[in-house]
Amino acid sequence: MPYLTDMYHEQNRNSARVAEEPAAQAGYSGGFDPEVLSRKLNAAILGQRSAVDAVVRAVSIAHIGVTDPGRPLSSVLLAGPTGVGKTELVRQVAAALRTGPDDMCRIDMSALAQEHYAASLSGAPPGYAGSKESFTLFDKAKIEGGPYLPGIVLFDEVEKADATVLRALLHVLDTGELRLANGQQKISFRNSYIFLTSNLGSLEAAALQRSRRKRWRRIGRPAVRATELVREAVESFFDPEFFNRIDETVVFDAFDDGTAEGVTRKEIYDLIGRLKRRGVALDVDDDVVDFVRRKGFDPVYGARGLRRAIRSELAEPVARAVLTHRVSPSGPLALRAHLVERELVFISVVDAEPTDSRP
Repeated sequence: MPYLTDMYHEQNRNSARVAEEPAAQAGYSGGFDPEVLSRKLNAAILGQRSAVDAVVRAVSIAHIGVTDPGRPLSSVLLAGPTGVGKTELVRQVAAALRTGPDDMCRIDMSALAQEHYAASLSGAPPGYAGSKESFTLFDKAKIEGGPYLPGIVLFDEVEKADATVLRALLHVLDTGELRLANGQQKISFRNSYIFLTSNLGSLEAAALQRSRRKRWRRIGRPAVRATELVREAVESFFDPEFFNRIDETVVFDAFDDGTAEGVTRKEIYDLIGRLKRRGVALDVDDDVVDFVRRKGFDPVYGARGLRRAIRSELAEPVARAVLTHRVSPSGPLALRAHLVERELVFISVVDAEPTDSRP
């Protein structure tokens, strides 16, 4: 089976291995299509085709059942600037492979910045408070999954954790198992995709992109250089024994103007969709989209800067217009956003039915 958990291997390894190949073939032809997954992820994560390809490659290899049964299905390190979609990519993988974008085990590594927090992963040893309860941050059900449902684990901002915490993950990456400190239970990661995100090198890459943006006009040159900076920072930060246990390292590209415009339009369209569900139609001129992009685009903050600009420059004036012009709480209202003298102006059209407007 493509997603056979390790506990089934332990019950009968020989019979499971015999059953793997025909089940994997049936699963491939009956449900999983790499092209469909690629299109879905690329539609949600703009401008990161190489990262999406790496994830699709990992899922495809695992789906046909040829991964090492003694290790996780795959372990992928996602590195690059903040706000470019690293965590969101994992959420979209969870939405595609499990029941929703939040159906995964997410560990915020920035909260494990001290040595003693390593016990949060493996639990308290015998004789310490909580040892009998086997408390751990890991959600066993979301990690082990089922025969046709893989687990997904996200270690977010992994570089912010203490070195002791990272060493505790070595055994997980190497053998796909974590034995809790009380010695009575263990968690299997052999049916899981493990993702790690990191912002290492992003500040240096963003500073380089800012300083040379006016001078570098050839497509791809800034991104290639920034990628090298990030990869060097990642390789110098992690111990070789940790880094060598990761199957693949993917460096996300910093936003360029084209990607920034695409993300801006996507975020504005999401806002329009939310307004439509509340009976408000919003039409946005192209010059407003460009205005918001210029106000919010910054290679350091990525999509987060754009979202802040949309909130302050578009969502807040829309909210004010709705509160001012709406006659009844459920009555329809149509608004148009256009640019006049570098400011956003909204004109309400009373009794207009909401329309499906895309910026």
